[in-house]
Amino acid sequence: MLKKSRLISLSLSLSLVLAACGSPAEEAPEETGVDGGTTEEAIDFEIVPEEGAQLLLWSDGDEQLDWAELMAEKFEEEYGVPVQVEEVNQEDAPERLATDGPQGLAGDVFASTHDRIGRAISAGLVLENFWPEQYEEEFMEAAITATSFDGELYGYPSGIETYALYYNTDLVEEAPQTMDELFEIAKELTEGRQFGFMMEPQNLYFLYGFLGGYGGYVFGDEGTNPSDIGLNNEGAVQGTKDVLVRLREEILPRMANEDITYDVRTALFEEGNLAFDINGPWAVRGYEQAGINFNVAPLPVLGNGENPTSFSGTRGFYVNAYTEYPDAASLLAQFITNEENLLLAYEITGALPPRYALTEHEDIQSNDISVGFLEQATHAVPMPNIPEMPLVWEPMEAAFADIWNRGADVQEALDRAVNTIENAIAEQQQ
Repeated sequence: MLKKSRLISLSLSLSLVLAACGSPAEEAPEETGVDGGTTEEAIDFEIVPEEGAQLLLWSDGDEQLDWAELMAEKFEEEYGVPVQVEEVNQEDAPERLATDGPQGLAGDVFASTHDRIGRAISAGLVLENFWPEQYEEEFMEAAITATSFDGELYGYPSGIETYALYYNTDLVEEAPQTMDELFEIAKELTEGRQFGFMMEPQNLYFLYGFLGGYGGYVFGDEGTNPSDIGLNNEGAVQGTKDVLVRLREEILPRMANEDITYDVRTALFEEGNLAFDINGPWAVRGYEQAGINFNVAPLPVLGNGENPTSFSGTRGFYVNAYTEYPDAASLLAQFITNEENLLLAYEITGALPPRYALTEHEDIQSNDISVGFLEQATHAVPMPNIPEMPLVWEPMEAAFADIWNRGADVQEALDRAVNTIENAIAEQQQ
């Protein structure tokens, strides 16, 4: 069985749970840490499943459910611990954990997107990752940052996604290397019902990469400081002007913000009437089923020579702090995110594995679309997962819509949005 030695932060929640469950495999600390050992201790420990352990795994449906059920079978074969799988949407799991966890009804291990898990972690509902140093060495930095909270790693990353540039290869032979080149090609291809380039004007999720590439940011300190908002700084203003304003003036001068929805641009791409689309990996299947010849490339380089810093989302597995079997549950989370099983996840679900070793795997490198997304992922930044993040979307959407529809001054519109966000945060913190 596994035997590890590491420095472990003495998280109150983790310590209480382990003590309450009498985790039999834990050995006494060998030595105290520096400064009297008040914050860290060296712990040599061996983790084995608790006697009589049985686990409940919450998983998304469809292919994710198929993969989760396979993981349950394999885990029982290796550890002798039965695992029941229940379909629970990863978007809903953190909220259900808050109500079902204390009643003993929640999954011992559950999947969540990183931007939904912050509130549950801050409420003490999630155990820390048992092997943080190992995961920090073997996984992409963006995935580790995304699944951490207050500097501690909680998640077991299983998939990373970001958006990149789709291009119709019947209309464009090669992906443009710069945004200037993209706009030049797009203008030539825009005529009648055919468009060279289209993106939703008010959608911060897709626009963020361009603001970030010029130095804008949502929250300071890698997305953790809500008192430092960088969505109206010089870089954010420049990014808005160089992409959003330019798109309105050069490609789509007669279209209103309300006319350019996600459904509209995906339909145009599926019809073969859109050359460039910025979208995520979730759009691949629809475009393939539509019979479109396309490829995916990293977002083109900006006018300042920098790569757009697209938002990345990391899917991870987390261990319920109320589990009766913290050792078995942590082993399950580790097991389903090992190299072999994340490769199976890629094959079954298409999820891009955030493990460094797998990014060079021949199965992935032979797929141009996967390579395109992975290359963009190296420039991506995790979407902030602190509780203040939901307060950002609506004011920014209003600002972008005002800029697009009414030609509002970019600096003034972004200043108003940030002021609204700051007031909402102040109210939330009262």
